[in-house]
Amino acid sequence: MNRRNALMSLPLLLLCAGAMPAWGQEAELPPIGDQLVVYSGSGAPDAMASELVEPFRAYIKEKYDVDIDVRLVSGPPQNAWIALRNEWPNLTGDVYKLYPENVRTAAEAGYLLPLKQYYTDEEWGHFDQEAWQTMGTGDYSWPIELSASVMVVQNSVPGEVTSWNDLGNPDYHRRVTFDSAVSVAAGLNLVLMGAIIEGVDWRSWFKESGFDREAARPAFERVKIWADNALTLTSGGPNSRPLLARGEALIATQWWHNGVAEIEEGLPVRIVYPVEGVPSSVQSGPVIAKSTKNITGAVEWIKFISSVEAGKVGDELGYVARIRRDDEPPSEAWDEFRRNAKVIPADEFRSLAQDERYARDFLALYNQVVVQGN
Repeated sequence: MNRRNALMSLPLLLLCAGAMPAWGQEAELPPIGDQLVVYSGSGAPDAMASELVEPFRAYIKEKYDVDIDVRLVSGPPQNAWIALRNEWPNLTGDVYKLYPENVRTAAEAGYLLPLKQYYTDEEWGHFDQEAWQTMGTGDYSWPIELSASVMVVQNSVPGEVTSWNDLGNPDYHRRVTFDSAVSVAAGLNLVLMGAIIEGVDWRSWFKESGFDREAARPAFERVKIWADNALTLTSGGPNSRPLLARGEALIATQWWHNGVAEIEEGLPVRIVYPVEGVPSSVQSGPVIAKSTKNITGAVEWIKFISSVEAGKVGDELGYVARIRRDDEPPSEAWDEFRRNAKVIPADEFRSLAQDERYARDFLALYNQVVVQGN
């Protein structure tokens, strides 16, 4: 069966399987509306959402006899967060893909509806409970993916590349690259690994009185050593991938799922899981704005995209970082990751580094030490 036929069979499969709507006992939902605006994120989550729009519309037509218009707003989660904050309480969206720290802030501010109330305990139990607890968004969202930083290395590189410290190896002078924390949040993971390698307690940096620059400096100076050895500092996969493809970079730090995609696309590279560990963050699934005029449509959309059948669409699209439900078949890529990666939870570190109490001073120190070398 080709993808189009498989997609259009989703509504019938979900209805026959009784996948929806086994609502939580407390939830009472109004009639469904005919408009739904979804801030769908970027990359794989957005691609998956795009593939699921038409099957979802067919499902809603079959179930409610309503022709629903679903509009996706693509873009990184930080853009969705800016839109939500700036537009509140007159939001243009119903469903938002946000970073976990933004979900927590939005929930505390009263911007969101708790999602868990629309699931039975059995349904919610299919989500990875450890990942959900790690993410820390409570009843407002379930875990959708694991973002893990690894090293992607050219197959032609001689010798063993095993450590984050290999970013500073003079044998690879001007042939390594990694993301800048000033440009993208992925760059924060390198600071975390710098702290681990230096043996410093990064939690001591974030005090009630503010960010402790002197306590943090040794980790930033470790990253500076790596930066001095780098060809350039990048701002995400779109910048680092061409450097690998052209052979200019021998080693690049990237998200694990990007490395998997590059190997599948034929780039002569391998993934290295450094011995110190792989900094990893659990990303949040979509959330529902409290101001939505279409609660039922929003709930149906989120339950639709979290179904086992929709997960198969994610697999077809190569969404390997998607956190699988416990009733889904195993993934070869996931199994390989779990066998080889020593996971270092980065959620708390990233949340603190981006907290408005510390973020300005954190990035100022990064710019001073890593970028300017002072």
